[in-house]
Amino acid sequence: MMMWRTALALMALVVLAPAEVRATATVAVTSVERSDTGAVRIAVRYDGAEAPSFRLTPACKPTPPASWVVAATVTMEPDSNRAVLEVEDDLASFMDRHHPCQARGFNVQMLDWDDVVASTEVPIETPTPRAFNAGPPPSGRTDPRFGVAGYRVRAPQTKMSEAGITFAFTKRITLNLSYERTAYAPLMRHDHDDGILTGVKIGF
Repeated sequence: MMMWRTALALMALVVLAPAEVRATATVAVTSVERSDTGAVRIAVRYDGAEAPSFRLTPACKPTPPASWVVAATVTMEPDSNRAVLEVEDDLASFMDRHHPCQARGFNVQMLDWDDVVASTEVPIETPTPRAFNAGPPPSGRTDPRFGVAGYRVRAPQTKMSEAGITFAFTKRITLNLSYERTAYAPLMRHDHDDGILTGVKIGF
């Protein structure tokens, strides 16, 4: 009878041993550094996992789905139980009020095989993106009182071009402001008459 009790006790220890290992799994952030190249390096120390792996997740206002994982490059140092996660320094985008996540912070999760066994918050200051207040879209309509006018004349002895703008004070009174360039060829090929012309058009 005593031998059966001893065997049952040993079997219980074997069954509970993995659970005890999982219960003591820990991960802690030891440093957070921002580089000049636009990257964030998050160093962690861990313990209590047989096959550890790490991921960075945003702490969303709603419960984050499993797909909310920040892309990171993980470097493991098994001899010293250390790891480094390197991510791009664009974490503020997760905190934008227009982002589905609207993160309050970020966590490093340690997985043992496929199970999350430990998690810790990342002490990082992430600036809140400034709200962008877009103005109303352009209506696509312009003031009908303004207009553009121009023409070009080509003749054997004359070349003339004119371009200008018009402004209608009323339906009957319009002001014209234009620039005219005239060249005569071939006798006066190198001569031309440039000038600014103004005019008023009055309708009855």
